[in-house]
Amino acid sequence: MGNGDHNLQIQYNAAYAAGSFFLPVLVVSIAFYLLGLSEEVKITRILFVGLLTGAAVCGMHYLGQGGITNYLVSYHWQYIVGAAFVAVTAATVALGVFFYLKATWTNNWMKRGLCASALAASVSGMHWVATIGTIYRYRKGYSKGNGLTRKATVVVVLCLALGCCIALLTFAIVGQRVKNRSAHRVQQVVLASVIFDTEGKLMVTPEGRLPCRTIAKTSMERNFDEVFAWIYRASHHWPAVIDLIPGFKAHLGATEGRKMSQSGSTNVFPEQMMLSNLEEEANSGTKFKELFCVAANELAECIHEPLISLGVLFESIMLTGTIDKPRKWFPRPLTANSLSHAEHGRMHPAFGRGQVLFLVRQANKRDAAQFQAAGFNFAYLTHIIPSLAQSMEVTIGELSGKLHRIYRSLPYQSMIGSGVHIACYALRPKFPLRGWDILINEDRRNLLPSVRLTTTSLQSWQMGILTKLDNMTAKECNLYLQHRISDAQGAEKAFLSSVDRAIGSLAAQIEHPLFDNARFRSHPYEVPCESLPGSQRRAKATVMMFRVIADAHYSSPLNGRFEFGSSRLFRAQQHVYPRSPDHGAFARQVHLEFAGLAEGRTEAKATSPIVSGYSTPRKPSKSSEGSSPAEPAVGTNGEHDSPFATSQWSLGKVGSEKKKPGQGYNARSFFGGIHVQNEISVDVSEVEERPNSKHSSELSDLGMHSEVTVAPTEIDTFADELMLLLIEERRQQSVRGRTV
Repeated sequence: MGNGDHNLQIQYNAAYAAGSFFLPVLVVSIAFYLLGLSEEVKITRILFVGLLTGAAVCGMHYLGQGGITNYLVSYHWQYIVGAAFVAVTAATVALGVFFYLKATWTNNWMKRGLCASALAASVSGMHWVATIGTIYRYRKGYSKGNGLTRKATVVVVLCLALGCCIALLTFAIVGQRVKNRSAHRVQQVVLASVIFDTEGKLMVTPEGRLPCRTIAKTSMERNFDEVFAWIYRASHHWPAVIDLIPGFKAHLGATEGRKMSQSGSTNVFPEQMMLSNLEEEANSGTKFKELFCVAANELAECIHEPLISLGVLFESIMLTGTIDKPRKWFPRPLTANSLSHAEHGRMHPAFGRGQVLFLVRQANKRDAAQFQAAGFNFAYLTHIIPSLAQSMEVTIGELSGKLHRIYRSLPYQSMIGSGVHIACYALRPKFPLRGWDILINEDRRNLLPSVRLTTTSLQSWQMGILTKLDNMTAKECNLYLQHRISDAQGAEKAFLSSVDRAIGSLAAQIEHPLFDNARFRSHPYEVPCESLPGSQRRAKATVMMFRVIADAHYSSPLNGRFEFGSSRLFRAQQHVYPRSPDHGAFARQVHLEFAGLAEGRTEAKATSPIVSGYSTPRKPSKSSEGSSPAEPAVGTNGEHDSPFATSQWSLGKVGSEKKKPGQGYNARSFFGGIHVQNEISVDVSEVEERPNSKHSSELSDLGMHSEVTVAPTEIDTFADELMLLLIEERRQQSVRGRTV
């Protein structure tokens, strides 16, 4: 201004300058909040927010111009309209593209930079257009020193810019720490929460990750099928373990403390180390169960939900780290001199460096709104899968197939329909590991390949026909039935035709040579099935089986509908249907296995009544010594509900506390606990009055009746019985083969 004359430079009022700074900050914050209320990007909302942001930019400019103290300012209306048009248009385009990329989770740093450049162009362009149409007239008689000088204005602007840069740098560091933590979890055993809303969108954190917690740093290799079946049942009945979690934390802390003390000791003989390794190997399954329950509890706290609402465990595990993380700037070329993973002593990425266990749940609209209020987002699978796959270091196809499979499996547990069914029970030896796999439905992994008959129940004459098919192959059954159909009439002919069509349909579904060797078993098995709407009774379906042991070289999946899965998990799935009486039996088994760990609970919980089918164990009182009925948990400092960040990083904290003599974990729970269950029944009966009695209402001596019974245990399901039958038949065949 004024050819650089110092006395003619523009000076600003401090209040107006501050107002021009805070006005766009406030308005743009409101605009971002309005756009972030919903994951769906609507054109009307984008236009409104773009208009609001453009108005804020224009208001910032003209409010600052109004704070000029040494000049009179006038404007050409054409330039005002042009400046507003530039600001609104550029802001609408920039915000629309940014939030569209955010909704589709494709907003990498390059696209963000383009959006920021467009928004900066709107601000800068508006200022230049408005400045061209502005006329400045110097105030006569203006006294110097009534406003901010040019140097003071520059200092204020620099301080504000530096503060914003520091804030952005802090956010970037925090975000990078979150990414590094996610990268480390790729190499660990992780428990993740998979929650879908009613529209099929997946819940993720603001960073686009699944809520998760670390279970362990390394995976189990031995007896994992049995452990996985246990945690699968625990996830279907959380009340069985919810009161034991404080004891699990105390036990894990005490175990970690002992390991640290032993590692620091120099007087450890090889025999002691060998015994310690054998004991650790034997208890690894128990430790993994405890770690799983603790991680599940932490995950429930992370998403602000009670443990019983966390969801159920999905039937399969996903390997992570199956692909090498690509380098962004300097990719390593593949040359003939490059050493393989085996030469470096590392596991090949195809086998995975980590594992993810999924807890699955479907949220209704109310729950989804609560999750969004807590800071979580819901995204369509097609939008979020590429980002998730990159963070988990897996292929997009693998993760997409897994998540779509999880979504198709909702609701958690499907059941066979009512009526009479013919199914195929096919086992396959598991090599090189010991055990058996079973042929199951690919999407409903708790169901066998089956076909329903037209009849709803079996009568005696129908059972007589099916008995004739006992131990026949499918082909032999078809020949026999077709022969009987030609001579039958009426209801008998209809039933024979129904059985013949069912066997043919079952063979067409399986469509594999293994079914040719399957033999029919006419024994009817009662299987829990879907109940009628509103009915509280547990319905039963009748199922008869074709049984066979398939060759070990048969691949899985068998076809597009069936595959071989863990028979141990399948047998566990037969106990977790809705209103299953086996939940109480499982709770008693858990109590007997971990009775000694339950002492880590609080006094209030230790004196609570029976929970979920098992009583709360308590410490025997020592009235002679004047001690309290219950003592604090082993390895704690008197705070029973101390926070734990993760299930495996916090192990050393609890075990590092000093314990009194006789207060150690082994001293208190070496023999476990005694489970006591009380059942009080009152028998009310009408007493017949004597005709000659003067006092007919006189009470008679009823005496006392006592009865001691054993708590009900789990009964074997059809899967257990058929497995024993097939194994026994295979053993007899091998014995006959050796005899011949």
